[in-house]
Amino acid sequence: MRFLQVDVFNDAAYLGNQLAVFPDAGELTTEQMQTIAKEMNLSETTFASEVDEDGYTVRIFTPGGELPFAGHPTIGTSWVMRHLGWITSDRLVQRSKAGDTPIEWRSGRIWFQRTGTTKADLRDQDVSIGATIAGAVGVAEEALFLEARELGRHGQLYPAMADTGVEQLLVPVSDLASLEGAFPSLEHMKKLPGIGAYCFTTASAGSIRARFFAPEIGVLEDPATGSAAGSLGVYLADRLGPIEFEIVQGVEMGRESHIHVKAEPGRVQVGGECALALEGELAALP
Repeated sequence: MRFLQVDVFNDAAYLGNQLAVFPDAGELTTEQMQTIAKEMNLSETTFASEVDEDGYTVRIFTPGGELPFAGHPTIGTSWVMRHLGWITSDRLVQRSKAGDTPIEWRSGRIWFQRTGTTKADLRDQDVSIGATIAGAVGVAEEALFLEARELGRHGQLYPAMADTGVEQLLVPVSDLASLEGAFPSLEHMKKLPGIGAYCFTTASAGSIRARFFAPEIGVLEDPATGSAAGSLGVYLADRLGPIEFEIVQGVEMGRESHIHVKAEPGRVQVGGECALALEGELAALP
């Protein structure tokens, strides 16, 4: 069975986030998909089927389990479908277990759109959550906040949950040094709500630095996390109003990624580029 490996959220191979795409995987069972994803050992592997002029159906697996939605697999899988010539339109729909995701090619980037929700700050619900998060991501508890003025707004940002297809924990960090020194603890990560922890801080005007840890699903650190970027967009728009920014992620891993976000309350667009790294074929199916 043929597959392509692409690097997402960068326009050059060997940067961004790696993704294996099996574009014609309709005959595989769930067990086969999971075994192949574990063998590929990337943060995600996608299996596409039911391709038509309007879009395709996809299933998304990490080495440890299936996800209803993920961002860089959405960008990468749609790029592969156009690269193969199976879809030619600038607009299409990706069908997954999280519902339909509109995708559009615009201004040299691939953009997907999601609606989403965000919850109240976790500290308002559990006064001890700060210590739990600090232990999980290796950041001092007193650094788990961000001044909104760094984003040109007013107020302070604190950890909260948001969901644009996968519920995720968003963790603002007060300074870049604390973010760069973060390191996840599997023991403590299991105590956190949602999938993984998306830690972020400001780098410069209109630019955010981020790191994503999800060791409980086999991803110690992710070079670029489009679903969490979408959740961050909804989180910030709900608190600060409509906003547009770039996220730089994967720096600490040597796989710099650039994620573009445009958000308004309840709705977000996430965009990026993609590059082909390799093509291959499985010698045998599991």
